[in-house]
Amino acid sequence: MNVYMSGSLVESLAAFVNAAGSPADPTTITFKFRPGSGAITTIVYPDARIVRDGTGAYHSNVDTTGWAGPGNLLYTTEWIGTGNVQAPGADYWEVEPLAL
Repeated sequence: MNVYMSGSLVESLAAFVNAAGSPADPTTITFKFRPGSGAITTIVYPDARIVRDGTGAYHSNVDTTGWAGPGNLLYTTEWIGTGNVQAPGADYWEVEPLAL
C-alpha cells in the first residue's frame, strides 16, 4: 500500500475498457473518496476535478492536507463507470502526518 505525507496531492487513475478489452468511455463516470471514516466526497464527470486523459483514461487529484495523526489515515477511492462501460474499481492508500 502506498503511503503519502499529509499535504500531498495524490493522483488517482481510472482505466475503463469494453468487453473486448479495448479502452472505452463509460456514459457516466463517478469518482468517490473517503479519508478514514470521514465523509465521502462524490464527483461526477464532467466536473473539472476529473480529467479525461484519453479514451477510457481518467484521473483526479486528492488533496491530503490537514492530517496531523496520530498514526496513518487510510484513504479509500472508487471509480464507477456506467452505461457503455459498466465497471467499478477501488484503491486504498495511507496518509502519514508531517514529520515536523
